[in-house]
Amino acid sequence: YQRQQPRLLRRHSGASRAGPAMDFLRKGERDDEKHRTLAHAVAVCCAFYGAVLGTGLLADWCLEAALGPLPELPPAPGSVVFLLAYWAALLGIRSSFDADGRIAIVYELAWSCTAALVFAAAAAWLRRPALLCAAGILVAIDQVLWYVDILGYLILGKLPLKVCGYLFWPSTHLAKKVTGMHHLFFVPLVVVLCARGCGLPLGRGFLVSALQTIASQAVCRFSTPLELPPPPGKDEPRYMNINLCYEAFRDVKVAWIKRYDRARPAVYLPWMLWIWNLGNVLLFAALASVLLLGLRLCTSLPGAHFIF
Repeated sequence: YQRQQPRLLRRHSGASRAGPAMDFLRKGERDDEKHRTLAHAVAVCCAFYGAVLGTGLLADWCLEAALGPLPELPPAPGSVVFLLAYWAALLGIRSSFDADGRIAIVYELAWSCTAALVFAAAAAWLRRPALLCAAGILVAIDQVLWYVDILGYLILGKLPLKVCGYLFWPSTHLAKKVTGMHHLFFVPLVVVLCARGCGLPLGRGFLVSALQTIASQAVCRFSTPLELPPPPGKDEPRYMNINLCYEAFRDVKVAWIKRYDRARPAVYLPWMLWIWNLGNVLLFAALASVLLLGLRLCTSLPGAHFIF
């Protein structure tokens, strides 16, 4: 017993160090004091980026070990700088013009459509085509449907799906509307960068992105609240639901999709994940097929086709 005691003490000491960190990351109640300071939002954002990007890298390496390596992407330093600069500008503009919402703005950096800018920059810098393709698939269900809404608005005068309907909410700040253009250029940029290499690895990219969505939902449901306390001078709480980790987008009217909204995580998250991942890969493949056809007709890029 005396020989085992130091080991037990060391384990207890390690657990005590891990406990406060996890307690701090845990979302707690909506009105918890941690949601009124930037510290928790920054910690959550760092945990999210580390977990999702780390999961993607690990999945990509495992697929490479099992299936063999893909040829590296050609260097694209300009695209890396552009993606990171856009991400930084998005944060800077939103923080400057919406000072009362800075805490929410930092939490919202964990939205996949924003985080994918950094994930794609990392993939392009590391020259890993499957990881880059995964960044595009990760956001496809959202960004491809933006095109449907915009075309519907131009033709019919209304948003048929209302995927980008939050831009018209009274609570949406102008800075957020102005800095939402990445929803239109991001997936085409991913397709073009992959087409400069050996091709668009749809199969591997989907497997990587599917694992990344699991990590994304786990972090968001554990650490981000459904709503934040009302900002100073306002009565309404700020709606969050980062990456739809609590319920489907509230403008969605399809009843079967919303069947398990706000259910406990073990029920809601698997339901949401199969819908999200299937929609992601189908919509990404549809848009990429059109873009690749255009690239084959108009350019001589060597990778303007799908590969596994």
